[in-house]
Amino acid sequence: MRNPIPSFFRAPSLSRRIAWRVGLGVVSLIFALFAVLCVVLWKPESRTIYRDTADDAAQAIERRNGVLALDPARLPPRLREAPETAWLAAVDEAGHTLTWGKLPPEYRPVVAMLPLLSDSDLRSPDPRLAATLVVAERDWGRLRIIVGGVPEEGVIGLFAPLFYFVSLWMALPVAIVILLLVPWIVRRGLRGIGKVAEQARGVDMNRRSRHLDVAAVPSELKPLIDAFNQALDRIWDAAEARDRFLGNAAHELRLPIAIVRARAAALAAGPAKTSLLSDIARLENISEQLLDLQRVDRGLIANDTLDLVQVCREVGEDIAPLLVKAGYAFSFDAPAQPVYVSGDVGALQRVIMNLLQNAMTHGGGAGEIELSVSREARISVSDAGPGIAEEEYPQIFSPFYRLNPAAQGSGLGLHLAREVVTRHRGSIRVSRSAQGGARFCVQLPLLPAPARGA
Repeated sequence: MRNPIPSFFRAPSLSRRIAWRVGLGVVSLIFALFAVLCVVLWKPESRTIYRDTADDAAQAIERRNGVLALDPARLPPRLREAPETAWLAAVDEAGHTLTWGKLPPEYRPVVAMLPLLSDSDLRSPDPRLAATLVVAERDWGRLRIIVGGVPEEGVIGLFAPLFYFVSLWMALPVAIVILLLVPWIVRRGLRGIGKVAEQARGVDMNRRSRHLDVAAVPSELKPLIDAFNQALDRIWDAAEARDRFLGNAAHELRLPIAIVRARAAALAAGPAKTSLLSDIARLENISEQLLDLQRVDRGLIANDTLDLVQVCREVGEDIAPLLVKAGYAFSFDAPAQPVYVSGDVGALQRVIMNLLQNAMTHGGGAGEIELSVSREARISVSDAGPGIAEEEYPQIFSPFYRLNPAAQGSGLGLHLAREVVTRHRGSIRVSRSAQGGARFCVQLPLLPAPARGA
């Protein structure tokens, strides 16, 4: 079982990358505009007081017995720590007033006008005159309070409230919306990629089929899909040229093979004749399998209901003499009842013959070769030879692949067998036999037994 790849080693998500980049870009733009705004608005001589200072000072004022009363201990630390310069003035809805600290003369007329004013920010180069006016809602009514004499100093003190507002109420919401919205938009825009990927997984490299759907992907990916479709055309063209060549070669080899077989049959009996006839039979089988592939691809192959037991028995009877002459013992095991499958009897017989010939060639010249059929429509061919290493299993069915380049064979037999089995909607695999050699299993779709009299 493959180990899962840790998340930090996986390819990053496109939607997340776009979301992060767009989010960072927009937030950076917001703060850049904020910096420009600060440069434009900042004046070294301007002084101001935070509204929070006035709001906190309003909480230190109560109305007792119809008059306003101040609790100095509840004043903000900034006011308590500057008794020489800090001041405030307050008025309620009933017109009661209260002052604290050294109220500048310039603001004494303003106190009488407080009921007519609303929230204001009063800046001044004179620290005494820098003030802020807020309207506070208390349990006992509305209170207007103006606080001054303790302005913020420097750029940080002047623009910290604005920075807080921009960060909390502009940059943060925008970043959250982008991080949530952009991935959804990207996934929605790229949802056609899943459809195209499914089409790509279903492409048969050996037979021409549909191209990938260019209209299903965004325009930015269309050149990639077009290039992939063009590559498919080249692969299909090459596969068709290969099949034509192999088919023509198989037809052309029929007559020479028949002539060689006739001449070999006239030789005197002996090991050399047995080996030669075995090689000729193998060559005939490969030639016919090449033609089988063409017939299957063109839809010319039969699709009859077959008794798999009878098909295997006939192949075993044909090859048994050759196996015995080559030094092997041969056994055939099958259920007494028929096992029905659908397919072409000649093509399936050549697959079984190919596997038996392969066992005869690589079985070591001794031991037993077993052919068996199960009730589940599984054909098994086993030998007692050296077997096949597990690391060779994935390549054993590749065309022209041979375990031992110096050994007999073209490397086409197992590949052709797999192609014919696959076109019969079956599968073929290799494993180690109970005798230590190789075991090939062909699984075909099982058909129900036909009704009597049908």
